[in-house]
Amino acid sequence: MGALMEADALHRAWIAQAQADAERGILECRMCRTHGPLDEAMSVWRNGVLVFAVCARCCSSHEVVLRPTERGTEVRGRRVGPLIIGALR
Repeated sequence: MGALMEADALHRAWIAQAQADAERGILECRMCRTHGPLDEAMSVWRNGVLVFAVCARCCSSHEVVLRPTERGTEVRGRRVGPLIIGALR
């Protein structure tokens, strides 16, 4: 249960920082953690609060699926192509 509480606290902290960043016109991508312009990101807002943001680069390489649940919005991202970690010899 401690890990769930810690995850919720981290999520609340991200939301607070994201709200402050959005007021300045920038967002942090939840996938790659880069900051970019608000108009180059896909964002999900609920009751005036930012709950998710993903940059255009991550959107182009991932299938992002959003669905409402009883606890909130579930977000899943799946890579469109293979992820190559290193060259085979």
